[in-house]
Amino acid sequence: MLGKLVPYSSVPFFWTRHYNKSIQFVGCNNDYAEVFYTGDVAGQKFVAYYIDSKDRVVGAAGMNNSEAILSIMEAIQQNVMPRGSEIKEGKETAQTIHNKVKQNVGAGRCKRANCCQKKTVA
Repeated sequence: MLGKLVPYSSVPFFWTRHYNKSIQFVGCNNDYAEVFYTGDVAGQKFVAYYIDSKDRVVGAAGMNNSEAILSIMEAIQQNVMPRGSEIKEGKETAQTIHNKVKQNVGAGRCKRANCCQKKTVA
């Protein structure tokens, strides 16, 4: 920006809302090996975890489940996201991911000079 080479280090995301339905996506899904769903797809409240061949969660999509998606986005950013196998086995859930993010106090500090001076996450 303005002639400076600045790396983009934030987790990519998008949110949209149509006909009172909320859809969110975080991460990158261009190199995933499988998709694992939790929640109620037919009831339109779920999270789809995009898992790569190394068992890493590289992205997540959700419908009407923004709290879970926000926690997943922060877990990816903080590098505390559990393995895909732990999620598939039920050892990790959206709530346990949220708890990990909250325990990692200070990891979400704003690193931009003279910015908002954010102290903690969640």
